[in-house]
Amino acid sequence: MQGPEIWLNNLGISVECVVDPEKQALLDVDHRVFVNYETYYLSSDENREKFLVAPWQYTGMLTDPVTKERFQPSADSPRREHANRIFFFQNEGNVALFESAADSLAVPVVPYAGRM
Repeated sequence: MQGPEIWLNNLGISVECVVDPEKQALLDVDHRVFVNYETYYLSSDENREKFLVAPWQYTGMLTDPVTKERFQPSADSPRREHANRIFFFQNEGNVALFESAADSLAVPVVPYAGRM
C-alpha cells in the first residue's frame, strides 16, 4: 500500500517521531510503519527498530479491523502481520475472523470514498 509521504513532502508537512518527539520523522518508505489503519513515521533506523519491538508503547488508540472499535493495545494484545502491516486485535476471536477474510478487512473503508 502506498503511504501518504509523497503528499506530506509535497505540502511541506513535518511530523514528529513517535519514539523520539524531539526529532522530526523522515517521511519516506524506509521510516514508515503501518499499524492497523494508522501510519507512523520514525526519525531513524534505530527508532524504527524500537517501535517495531513494542509498537503499543507508541501507537495510542487503534481500530480493531474486525469490530471497528477503538482500543488501546498492550503487550498482551493479539498481534498478526498481513500485507506488510502490523495488526493488533481486542481478542483472539477477532483474530480468527480476520484470518478468514484478511484481504477485505486489512484496508480501511473511508466513508464516501470506499476502500483505501
